[in-house]
Amino acid sequence: MAFFHHADAAVMSRPDIPVFSLYGEAPATAEDRFLHVELIEDRSSLVDWRIRPHQHGDLVQFLAIREGGGRVQADQRTWTFDGPTLILVPAGAVHGFAFARGTIGWVVTLSDRILRGLAQRDPAFAVLAREPACLDMAGQGQAFAAVLAAADGILGELRGQGAGHRAAAEGHMLLLLAAMLRVARPPEAMSTAAGGRSGQVALVAAFRALVERHYRSHRPLDAYLTELRTSSSTLRAACLAVTGRPAIGLIQDRLMTEAKRLILYSGQTIAAVAYELGFEDPAYFSRFFNKQSGEAPRVWRRRLMAEWPVADTASLEPPDPLASPIADT
Repeated sequence: MAFFHHADAAVMSRPDIPVFSLYGEAPATAEDRFLHVELIEDRSSLVDWRIRPHQHGDLVQFLAIREGGGRVQADQRTWTFDGPTLILVPAGAVHGFAFARGTIGWVVTLSDRILRGLAQRDPAFAVLAREPACLDMAGQGQAFAAVLAAADGILGELRGQGAGHRAAAEGHMLLLLAAMLRVARPPEAMSTAAGGRSGQVALVAAFRALVERHYRSHRPLDAYLTELRTSSSTLRAACLAVTGRPAIGLIQDRLMTEAKRLILYSGQTIAAVAYELGFEDPAYFSRFFNKQSGEAPRVWRRRLMAEWPVADTASLEPPDPLASPIADT
């Protein structure tokens, strides 16, 4: 079974990055227990089935597509999909959708604090919000049916407003997350994670959470070690075992993810991106970017954007790949 749909190399760049609570709604800090479910058609049908590129600062989204299809772009990747499909969008990822009209599916939005708290109890759940993914559910009928049933259960409880509906909705949410974990991770990955590395997985999850809070401040690794109450060798071994990257590499990876988002989507100069990411010297940032990617920031952006015919090169804004309509299915 193909686990991921085909991913194109396309990227998009906007003058700014709209930040919403839910799409089209003013940004607001999500409550710790924020949970929302709606059908794809509820919002998409009002905007011609196209959701423009945007991001959520502290919300995770999961889309369970039963029928239909479309395209999704998340950060620097584009997938074309047909149902059944499961789409994972972590907090902060810039993402947009173009759905075929009549697509049937559920959009589940929850505070990333819920998922982080669950990952502290069971580190395996961290995989659900680590990076964008578009997972082909063909061949996972019974397992994916559990995802759809749990999503519909949340929707029914939140819309019904019956006695204890909030507790019941949260119960369905836990069933949903467990069902998604089972379909989002290959069996061999599950067995490896369970094979005596749970302590390392938990340590790396805690480290990633700290990096997420502090990567812009360029804290020394010793500060993380102090807060985690661990040694450099222990953290390094855990990071290598779980991710294949050393601890300092994970910090650099997070900086690069944000750097690429800002360079492609924000319309800022390279110097402005450098300052926003906590670099005091834009030239040093350019050297850092070059070392990590093999290209200078401007060269990297120019190469990616060369895939589109740009009418106004001064704007550095290619035609939106999500603007072309998707044929009805």
